Amino acid sequence: MAAAAMLWWILAGSGALLEPLALLAILLAGVTSLLLPAGRPLPLRLRALPGLLGFFLRSSFLGGLDVARRALDPRLPIDPGFVTYRADLAHGPPLTLFMAVISLLPGTLSVRLEGRLLTLHVLDRHADTRAALSTLERRIRAAFRDPRHRRNDTNGETP
Repeated sequence: MAAAAMLWWILAGSGALLEPLALLAILLAGVTSLLLPAGRPLPLRLRALPGLLGFFLRSSFLGGLDVARRALDPRLPIDPGFVTYRADLAHGPPLTLFMAVISLLPGTLSVRLEGRLLTLHVLDRHADTRAALSTLERRIRAAFRDPRHRRNDTNGETP
């Protein structure tokens, strides 16, 4: 409950902590967190996280520049549409992170997931979106231990 109260305080300010709805929301968040089943621990490979973060920051910056360039161009060179991409990431945290990062990158938005088939909305249907998604998927796969693959060596790398 302390975490819920702190989050409320950060978002709404200290004066809002004593409001009746705030107290109710904090209480419900605390009770809910106790009733929900504990999740599986995230099988992270910490050494891969800096590379993933660097890739995300670089892609976000370059994507933002591209979106700004397109928005400022009088011809508005966009060709929006939907593309599909079949991911090979494990369900759970890896696939969820993949979809979240896609939506955080400028010009792309995760729309639907059916099994491992993602539908994305993009600003330019003719851009090389699949190559960027493949690179992102490789970075995320490197950051998680995939339970579907056995370890082949002592470094924990998957085949």
